Amino acid sequence: MGSFLRLVGALALIALVASFGLSAVYNATHSITEAYKQAEESQARLDALSCDPNAVFAETVTDSIVDGKPFVYYTAYKSKGSDEPVGYSFTAYGVGYSSTIVTIVGVDTTGMICGIKIIQQKETPGLGSKIQQVVSQNTLWAVMTGKAVDEKGMEPWFQKQFERRTVDGLHVVKSTGQEGILAITGATISSKAVTDSVDDGLKMLLKVTGIGRKEATPGEDAS
Repeated sequence: MGSFLRLVGALALIALVASFGLSAVYNATHSITEAYKQAEESQARLDALSCDPNAVFAETVTDSIVDGKPFVYYTAYKSKGSDEPVGYSFTAYGVGYSSTIVTIVGVDTTGMICGIKIIQQKETPGLGSKIQQVVSQNTLWAVMTGKAVDEKGMEPWFQKQFERRTVDGLHVVKSTGQEGILAITGATISSKAVTDSVDDGLKMLLKVTGIGRKEATPGEDAS
C-alpha cells in the first residue's frame, strides 16, 4: 500500500510540475504570439486595401453581429491626423469544409472591393487549401532554359477574383462563362464560405458607414 501511495504521489507531483511548466511557457509566449498576429493582420489590411504604406487605421466596434461575432471595421486614413478616409477594411469569418476561413477585406470609399487576403484556413490540402494557391505560369521548359518569369508578388488566383467587385458580384459560379466568383474545382464549400462571408461583411460595412449609398435627387427618397 505504501509503495502504491508513493507512486500516486510521484505522478501527482509530475503532473503538477508539468502543469506549471506549460502555464509558464504559455504566459511567456502568448504576448509574442498576439503581437505577431496583430502585425500580420495590420499588414494584411494594407495589402488588401493597396494603401500607401504609411496609411493608418482606426478601429470601430459596432453593435451589429456578422457570422456570430460583433462587426468590427477599420477606417483607413492617408496619414496620422488626417480626417479624410481613403478606404475601409474588415475581417470576414467563413465556415468552410474543415475550418473557419479568416479573410481580411479592403474596400474603397465607393464600396468596391480593392482586394482580399486570406490569413487563416485549415481546409483540405490540394482542394480547399487552393484558396491560397498561386498558380505558376512558368513551364518546366522555361525553368530549365532559364527563361522563367519572376513571379514574386503574384496573388492567389481565387482571391484576385474579388478585386473591383461590389455586392452584386459576390456569388459563386461553377463555369468560366458565368459572371461571379469561380469556385475551385472540388472545393465549392470552401469557395462559397469565403465568398458568402465577404458578401455578408461588405453588406454590413455599407450599412453602418453609408458608403456607396446612392445620392438622393430632389424629390427622391434616399432611403
